[in-house]
Amino acid sequence: MSNIYDSLTRAIADHWKAHDNKYPQKVILPPAQLEALIALRRTGLQGLGGDQLADETKFLGVPLEQDATTPGVLIAHDGSEVAIAAQADA
Repeated sequence: MSNIYDSLTRAIADHWKAHDNKYPQKVILPPAQLEALIALRRTGLQGLGGDQLADETKFLGVPLEQDATTPGVLIAHDGSEVAIAAQADA
């Protein structure tokens, strides 16, 4: 089973690999996935002794946006959309 953190990390790394390390334009997530991502990041940070995320608006340097109508997509450097599989990847 995968989570949004792992799925998003994989999607961004795959984009970098496929496009000569170019950054995606942004990631657009539905509210529940964005909240889950922030919660997972906070949990990891607290486990390392931290207390607050420096920036909840970016992930690995890629801007995050929220949209209730999206299933979760990465907007590639060229504007194309790539689905982010954040549900259970059995």
